Amino acid sequence: MQKKNLFVSHKASRAIPFASTLTRDFLVQATLDGDIRRIEYQSSVIIDERIAPVEGIVVERFDGRYAVDLVDTRPANGSAVEALTQLAFARGCHGIIEVKAEDLRTEPLCSAAREVWSHHAVRVHADDRAEIREALQIGGPVGLAQLIGSVDTRGDARAVVFALACEGTVEFDLRDGITDDLIVRSGYAGSSVGLRAYGA
Repeated sequence: MQKKNLFVSHKASRAIPFASTLTRDFLVQATLDGDIRRIEYQSSVIIDERIAPVEGIVVERFDGRYAVDLVDTRPANGSAVEALTQLAFARGCHGIIEVKAEDLRTEPLCSAAREVWSHHAVRVHADDRAEIREALQIGGPVGLAQLIGSVDTRGDARAVVFALACEGTVEFDLRDGITDDLIVRSGYAGSSVGLRAYGA
């Protein structure tokens, strides 16, 4: 039996089990993606009065709710597609998004997301959180280097910003990687002081 780890995100109401690096990369990127507001997980669905495993992930984006088909982690048999289709129907999804390994490994996004997520367990002092949030409230969205240079934090300011991104207090678009002019903005979960994301 394949060992499963648990991934915990501020965008999910419960821990999401995963067995592959690809699934973990998807969950990390979805957690850090400002366009995704919620991540849901369902282990099984009912098809013709029988329970079928689905290991299904559903994301709620700005343009609707979608079931996620991680193509390269899908079992070879055709029942997985049927189960995912049933999940999408049961959850009122607008459709199914196919995500391939090459999509998740696109650079510099993949490395940038992994780098940011490596700070998910960093404990952020309340004063540091308040300092970053106040800087963004006063100055609005700002480049990473400018933000780091404008705050006085107890911990390393860059690590603090990355940890805050993991918990949703700040957001940025990592598709072009981590650069000095990476725009940092207040996050969707920014009003939830102390909300933490942790997990594998």
